[in-house]
Amino acid sequence: MNNPPKPYSSGQSPPSRSSSLTDNLADTVRGTVDSMTASVGDAVDHGHAAFSQAGTAANEMAESASRQVTTFASELATMTRRNPLGTLAGAAMAGLLVGFLARGRGDRD
Repeated sequence: MNNPPKPYSSGQSPPSRSSSLTDNLADTVRGTVDSMTASVGDAVDHGHAAFSQAGTAANEMAESASRQVTTFASELATMTRRNPLGTLAGAAMAGLLVGFLARGRGDRD
């Protein structure tokens, strides 16, 4: 009576096929989760870089607009000092134009 040695101890039950399938499935799910985590991390990094570049571009545009407004204001001040009567006439014309536009065309019959 020669019994072959058992790969498990006498107090344990033999390994079942379902536990190996479960282990296989768990490994597959772990690999998929790790892959998805890496993909999401890459996407977040790309999004962060894009927003950073957009913020930098917006900051540069704001600085450029600020410089242009400052330049325009200084040119206007210089023109006003050189020709005060012309500036007054221009302001009167602008006032008349705004008045005509505000009055509208509804009063005419």
